[in-house]
Amino acid sequence: MVFVELKGVVTRILGRDSFTCTLHDGTRATEFTSRQFVQPGESVRVACNSEERAGKAVLVAERVEKIPDMYAEVESRLCESAQLREIVPFDAAVEALMPDFKTVAGKLQAAQQLGRYITVKFHGDADGVCSALILRKFLRANYMQQNSAIYAVGDAIRDMERMTQHFRPLLVLLDFGSGQDSAEGVRLAKAAGIEILSIDHHPPGAAPGPVKGVNPWNVPGIEDGSKYPAGFLCSALASLLGTDSGGLEKIACAGDKSSIIPVSKQDRERALALDFVASYSGFGNGIDFYAEVLANTELFDSILLQANSKLEEADLLIRGAIKSRRAGKAEVYWLNLDSIAEKKEFPNRGKITSRAFELVNNPEKPIAVIGYSKRTLVFRFNDAAVSAGIRADAIIRAMKGNFSDFVDNGGGHARAAALRIAEGFESAAIEEIIKIIAQL
Repeated sequence: MVFVELKGVVTRILGRDSFTCTLHDGTRATEFTSRQFVQPGESVRVACNSEERAGKAVLVAERVEKIPDMYAEVESRLCESAQLREIVPFDAAVEALMPDFKTVAGKLQAAQQLGRYITVKFHGDADGVCSALILRKFLRANYMQQNSAIYAVGDAIRDMERMTQHFRPLLVLLDFGSGQDSAEGVRLAKAAGIEILSIDHHPPGAAPGPVKGVNPWNVPGIEDGSKYPAGFLCSALASLLGTDSGGLEKIACAGDKSSIIPVSKQDRERALALDFVASYSGFGNGIDFYAEVLANTELFDSILLQANSKLEEADLLIRGAIKSRRAGKAEVYWLNLDSIAEKKEFPNRGKITSRAFELVNNPEKPIAVIGYSKRTLVFRFNDAAVSAGIRADAIIRAMKGNFSDFVDNGGGHARAAALRIAEGFESAAIEEIIKIIAQL
């Protein structure tokens, strides 16, 4: 009989009267049996005897003692020893983000090895869906769709109800959650003991929010972090972990109209199909069906046909509803989305605004498109507008200052954003925005 002493974090426990426990010390996972129940996540010191049972050496606990929490120590060891691939950075911004990529990769690997309860929430569009599909290749987690681009207090409370009874819950936010409008919800969830990571390309606002992770806007001096979609960022993370993203980053770029990498007609069609399905999917929808859409040719073709048919119908209505005016360097277009959009139907208000933008866009001239509905304004600006200093995120900041009595919240990036305002002030808000654009 051999005496063995173990010390670490309990990651798993099985059984009823006699328990089989797994303990990790940051170097290796070790299994032992015990008649004393311990909770997953507890830090313990275990005195064991090594016995032979059914021809196998088994560690049998003689004494299990709870000790001060050593999770951080164990996680640190795992992160330091993480087996990450060396990759060639796409550009200087991605190279500057490498420390953040490596931190997130190490944390996700450690979370899996230590049996943490992981939830991944992805924004309900092609970029968010592709981000989740990439993480799904290497991360076991509970995947849930989030239709709002803001992680609100209500979201935090729902997550607290679902997650806080589990061992060291970890929440990963994809394509949303890093902006100031999400800060209150993030702080509330963190106060309840939920650790949060975000992989996002939306501006964090005047000051970085309380969420950690990967965001190109955190690179000093970057001019447009928004052009790196979350799906593109997730593909770099996957490469570090030795996982092929399977071209999903191209679909993400197609969906977000990002030109950082070439996309094909097939990529754009796949992005459209994912957007179509996402618009009908409710809060909390999982990720598996989206994988089925891309894998099942007959299903994909049927969805794409319906999506294109819906867009053709919308095009006719957009052409009849859109108005325009010159404002300084830019041509500003606006349209009433409520006259076109149907509740819970494709295309939604954001997609209608994007479609209007595609119909009127002239790459050689600054173009700004504003879709409005009850209490909401949606912005789509082209590269020429952004180059001329006409940015959707900057206009939202100006509106929060100049129109503060009527603005609820808003967020987004240079080319695409949304603003919530008090009901009845939509027309006045558009006039104010046109004045702001004319002065830029």
